[in-house]
Amino acid sequence: MIARGIAAAVLGGLVARAVTVLIPVMVAHIYTLGVATDAFFLAAAGILFWGTTMGLLLEASIVSRILKCDAAARWALVFHSGVLLSGFTLLFGGALVAGLWAFPWGAEDTALVSRARLLFVELSPLLILSIWISLFSGWLNADRRFATVAASPALLGVFVLGAMWFLHDRFGVHALVIGYLLGEIARLGFLGISLLRRQPLSGLSWRGTPTAPYFRNIGLQWVGLALMSGNPLVDRVMAGGLVAGSVSTFELIERIYLIPVGVLGWAVLSVMTTAWSLAQGEVTRQWQSIRRSVGMTHLGGAAVALFLGLLHQPLLAGLYAPPGVEIWSQEGERAFLFLVWGLPFQLATLMLWRAAMLNTQLDARMGWRILAIGGFAFTFNALGDFVLRDIWGLAGIAVVTGFTFLCTFLLLFRSVRPS
Repeated sequence: MIARGIAAAVLGGLVARAVTVLIPVMVAHIYTLGVATDAFFLAAAGILFWGTTMGLLLEASIVSRILKCDAAARWALVFHSGVLLSGFTLLFGGALVAGLWAFPWGAEDTALVSRARLLFVELSPLLILSIWISLFSGWLNADRRFATVAASPALLGVFVLGAMWFLHDRFGVHALVIGYLLGEIARLGFLGISLLRRQPLSGLSWRGTPTAPYFRNIGLQWVGLALMSGNPLVDRVMAGGLVAGSVSTFELIERIYLIPVGVLGWAVLSVMTTAWSLAQGEVTRQWQSIRRSVGMTHLGGAAVALFLGLLHQPLLAGLYAPPGVEIWSQEGERAFLFLVWGLPFQLATLMLWRAAMLNTQLDARMGWRILAIGGFAFTFNALGDFVLRDIWGLAGIAVVTGFTFLCTFLLLFRSVRPS
């Protein structure tokens, strides 16, 4: 099941990733990297933070619940959970917007912050869309429809690229907002139709549906994961204090670095979540699978990191430099090298995070461990960024990211390993 599922996810996701990887390339060639693009990527980091915390948690946790749920009650479970979490999302989004206006930003950041506020409000519907996309994706993964989930981001990529191409002259950086909103709506529709074709919506009843989300430690898990996933947002805020264009530069180098991270998510983690959910309660069998998967992921990440490090200069120049320019950004290239060394630890950490989230349903203490590890990772990254930014600039922020994942990997491995 595992090999076949991964193969299906790879085939389904290749086109999607080929499309979405063009987004930062087009941004670099269509827009001038400066305050406008910095503001967009800063606002988008807030949306990404939500997708990589609550979205990831829902997509992973719904799998085991769906597998235990009667087929007739699945739509009720998903709808009830989605409505409750959408309400929570509205409160969370409102708090974020209020925080953007209440936070005492420095006078030198006025132009960047004012644009980022507006762009975040424009992008805020994505917060709720991500809830439903995650629930539908998790259900499809539980049904082993891995290729369908993996291929769905292609719709997002097509709409974003189209909006940039046709609307950038008229709407500027706001064309990206239009593309992302339309793309995620189309993606949600595609996933919903895929589910309806397998299980038509009939006999939906709210009676007997749980009155709370389906996992017990959602608060602890989400806060811990939110602290860890808040690091990219902290990195961009710190980069915003450097020269104009630094946030955009960091975003573009990270997009390449995150390609193998994305491959792990759509081609491997979705399949392993289902496999580990089926093995819940069988501690020895599940741990052997986790340990083997983490080892292979770490070795694969090291090979990819070496490849990216050796080819970083022609790669970055070929993707982002204007025609006829052989060097794109010396600061960006240096930061990329400092960033890429931590790739094996990030990939292994993501694998262990997924295992830890599933095990919170069996071990009540695991939620507290996730919270503690997330708090440590956030504090370590924020303090490291603050110290090294003024010494090494963008490269200082990048090197702290790698050390954060190294420490998090070691802590998670010890927590997930059976005693």
